This record gives sequence, C-alpha cells and structure tokens, in this order.
Amino acid sequence: MLKKHSNEFYKEDAQEQAEDDFFSAAHTTVDMLEQFHRDGLNPGAAIGGSLTQILTYLIDVSPDSASAMALLSSCLSNAAYQTETQDLIPCPEETSIH
Repeated sequence: MLKKHSNEFYKEDAQEQAEDDFFSAAHTTVDMLEQFHRDGLNPGAAIGGSLTQILTYLIDVSPDSASAMALLSSCLSNAAYQTETQDLIPCPEETSIH
C-alpha cells in the first residue's frame, strides 16, 4: 500500500519506487523460502513462523486494523492470481506443507 508521507517524490516517482521495492522484497522472499528448503526445515513450520512474523509486523506498523486488513487482502488477491497464472516456486512432490 503506497502512503504519501511528504512531497519528497512526485507521484510517478513514488509509484515507481514502490513497485521496485515490491519486487525486490518478493525476490528476497523467494530466496528465503529456497534457503528454508536447502536447510531442510519443515515447510509448514518455516512458512508459519515467517508469516507470523510478517503479520505481527504488519499489525504493529499499520495505523489501524482496517489498513492492515486492506494490505493483507491485496496480498492474498495477488497470491491467488499469481498461483493461477504462473509457477512461482516449485514444491517437491514429496514435500507436504500442511
């Protein structure tokens, strides 16, 4: 969610920076998930721990519950779309997430 904190950037520059930051964080997260697999972590436990920390941070830094839920809803929508349209991270067939 893009928030305007000051007039430091023009709107187009701020939007471009937000998109760059979004994809940078997404790529870093893919790297982290692949590292979990290389380390032999239980997928459910590793993803559960990661999501718990991310959601805790989201709730902590959001100005209110509605803002946190709006961002979470947007992320779930993006994830559902990407799951339907592309293969993001292949999960070995013998690996159970749940």
